[in-house]
Amino acid sequence: MQIKKAKTQGFCFGVAITLKKAEETVAAGGAVTTLGHIVHNPQMVSEFEEKGLRNASSVEEVDLGTLFVRAHGLPVEVFEKAGEKGLTIVDATCPMVTKIHVQAEKLRADGYKIIIVGDPNHPEVKGTLSHVPGAWCIQTPDDIEKLPRASKVGVVVQSTWSGAGFTEIVQKLAAKYYEVRAVNTICTDTHNRQSEAAQLAKEVEVMVVVGGKTSANTKHLAELSMSQGARAYHIEGPDELEPQWFEGVQTAGLMSGASTPGWLVDQVEARMEALSRRAS
Repeated sequence: MQIKKAKTQGFCFGVAITLKKAEETVAAGGAVTTLGHIVHNPQMVSEFEEKGLRNASSVEEVDLGTLFVRAHGLPVEVFEKAGEKGLTIVDATCPMVTKIHVQAEKLRADGYKIIIVGDPNHPEVKGTLSHVPGAWCIQTPDDIEKLPRASKVGVVVQSTWSGAGFTEIVQKLAAKYYEVRAVNTICTDTHNRQSEAAQLAKEVEVMVVVGGKTSANTKHLAELSMSQGARAYHIEGPDELEPQWFEGVQTAGLMSGASTPGWLVDQVEARMEALSRRAS
């Protein structure tokens, strides 16, 4: 069986920066807490828990030490609350997410009503909304019909957006509003992985996508692969691979989400090769 690997593998640069800062922060000693898992990858979460990184659901649960801000960022009010409590803050927000905050604030300063395309329940979007209070959040072109009137609107999009086409949404906004200024803030890594998934899925019979089950971007890679005709399996590690998935298969694809370490992809590849040899 031939295994075709996507070109883009391993951590995206934002996650890599976050994990490097986390390593340094934990190594410095003292209580270190993050709100939500540091990344959507169970192996990395366990590794950092063993090193002493705590996880809390809200800043109210953190009474001392350091609050470590993961790549998704946090709402402005959480930063303020942490400051009031005297916590040390290590901000490892992904630069691409910070860029969205900056772009949204600039558009608002220029008099635009802000529209954020993304999942309102996603931590990143919650953080962006806090930077531009009163912004509207939409997920589909149909949501535009429900929006109030405005003279001009400024649009940004969740960095890992994998929902309705951003271009289609902007075109429909342009048909409704007199002036629309849109900034495509989907990160390059997300765009590359999605493009590679769509192409690679056309070339293989089976696609294996490695990443945390709670990772929205990884889940979408599997969905995208299936939409292109491949049988896709979303797994978190090599032990989940099943021999029958590859029976009679000549070509299989392998790719990973943005929070998946390269060494884990290598382990999955080795297991796929072993299962292929066994089947032959």
